[in-house]
Amino acid sequence: MAATYPIEVPDLNYFTRQVLCREGCPVRTDSGGYVQAVAEGRYEDAYVIARTPNPFASICGRVCAAPCEAKCRRGAIDTSISIRALKRFVCEKFGVESEVFDLGRVYPQLRDPRRERIGAGRKVAVVGAGPAGLSCAHELALMGFAPTVFEAHQVAGGMLVLGVPEYRLPREIVRAEIEAIESLGVEIRLNEKLGADFLLEDLKEQGFEAVFLGIGAHRSRELSIEGVQLDGVLRAIEFLLNVNLGYRVTLGRKVVVIGGGNVAFDVARSVVRQAEKFAGMSEAELRAALHQAAAALEDLTAKDAEAPDEVRLALDVAREAIRKGVPEVHMYCLENLDEIPAAREEIEEAEREGIRLHTRFGPKRILGRDGKATGIELIKCSRVFDENRRFNPQFIEGSEEKVDCDTVVLAIGQAADLSWARPEDNLKVTARGTLQTDPATMGTSRPDVFAGGDVAFGPRLIITAIAEGKKAARSITKFLTGREPVQAQKAKLTIYDRRRYQMKPDYEKLVRRPPPTLPLDRRIGIAEVEKNYPEPDARRQAARCLKCHISPVFNGDECILCGGCADICPESCLRLVDAARLRGDEKLTAAFLARYGRVPKPGEQSAIIKDETRCIRCGLCASRCPTGAITMERVELVPA
Repeated sequence: MAATYPIEVPDLNYFTRQVLCREGCPVRTDSGGYVQAVAEGRYEDAYVIARTPNPFASICGRVCAAPCEAKCRRGAIDTSISIRALKRFVCEKFGVESEVFDLGRVYPQLRDPRRERIGAGRKVAVVGAGPAGLSCAHELALMGFAPTVFEAHQVAGGMLVLGVPEYRLPREIVRAEIEAIESLGVEIRLNEKLGADFLLEDLKEQGFEAVFLGIGAHRSRELSIEGVQLDGVLRAIEFLLNVNLGYRVTLGRKVVVIGGGNVAFDVARSVVRQAEKFAGMSEAELRAALHQAAAALEDLTAKDAEAPDEVRLALDVAREAIRKGVPEVHMYCLENLDEIPAAREEIEEAEREGIRLHTRFGPKRILGRDGKATGIELIKCSRVFDENRRFNPQFIEGSEEKVDCDTVVLAIGQAADLSWARPEDNLKVTARGTLQTDPATMGTSRPDVFAGGDVAFGPRLIITAIAEGKKAARSITKFLTGREPVQAQKAKLTIYDRRRYQMKPDYEKLVRRPPPTLPLDRRIGIAEVEKNYPEPDARRQAARCLKCHISPVFNGDECILCGGCADICPESCLRLVDAARLRGDEKLTAAFLARYGRVPKPGEQSAIIKDETRCIRCGLCASRCPTGAITMERVELVPA
């Protein structure tokens, strides 16, 4: 007997949950579906799969943190599939950036004059034109509501245009995505700020029956150490805002960035694109630019926070010109390389661009002279998390080091500006300074007000904010109509011919290759660093997919226990065992009763155990089976 010990049986429902990349995506994009479509050359189908659940597919193809890749099963074998980059590949062929973009191809119901408009043109206000707010407006418009988006700034997009550097996300892509949303009937009103130009009560008087708050977290958190008030000490969000609005900051020859998240890397990589000197502006033009930049910065600073005089003093110019020179940039963070909460690709690109990363350091005080920062004193960190994995950094006394620099940029977190909220708004605020929001419904303490994104839960991934906007739209629909806006779906079963089913040759040997990037000597200004896959490379990368949608299914009535499937399996993920040795919950007992009428005794029945985490969907077990007891099957949910 091969098994001499009790064997734990995996969840018998695992087959219905095995598409982990889809589960990893907050909007449940069928990542495996569009990756397989790319591998087969069905690019338009791939785009429709990617775009249907995500109104910002072209944006996410460039800057998504790709939680789907963290769930990808291929990652347990070698490295995950390049899901995000493959999304960009199909978006450039059929997305908003292409010449053939067709929203009606994504949503055929838009062309049907008989389609039900559950919203019946009822007015809903969306405050904030960032990913959460625009996603909410997009969903509401699809259901027939009349959403109006109020944006405080002169441009829509939120942190997509105010925070994400243009070298990562071209602004024409953001504009095109927003124009597609507007084409559904969404109205966007710019320069309309909550608390300054209107109040929540004003929206009710204007006939809006519900409100979604997606105003983001545009205020940098403060660091309570000596010297933060010095000239030359900048906050990350404010710095990025000014860069992205076309303003320029004098940084000097050496810059230190404190922080290890993606924002910190955005700051550092933006710094190396700043010129040392700027010519062609008169003193009057410089003063006018300074005034505009300071006004924009004030707009993002909480009213109860310290006046940003030290940042205002650091603003010398307003518009970026061609970058002329690269300052020396150092990054210091508490975490080591394995703990840094930033994408590994960002770390590698930053280092290639000449940014020097120093781990396990924390800031102790900022050094200065005559009101100007001249350096920073750091202290070594022995650990960041305690035994319970809670953030609790410990420092080594006597390990202080002083680093000379011209500018310090603090990238230590973001906070929401809730200075607009009044007691009569009846909105509760959490201890973290966010709006109290139900994560299941996006509802707040006030029944007609919903919230999502950074203002509700703190800084979020772009795709997470999009998902929360979509979820809020469904809750608003139920609140106003009493109906659940559920897309009818049905299960579709595909059984493949076991003798003809095959994966791409040597697919298990293909290695992950990143998309091509711009040469280092051309990374200036707003030039986009990452490029698109050439078509052959895209199909090769997509061919690495293990096709988690498809799985071998075993028919016990046809099995003769020859063991051929276990012998041929290249990953040794199949075992034949005595059924009496199996251990599981009540589902296993129910399966035994349904199959045999009782729980088997030792030596009576056999079972095949499959290690799902190791299966590479090669199909060899099915082709080897002499009785056809093993079939390759795919179960998927499709619109009813």
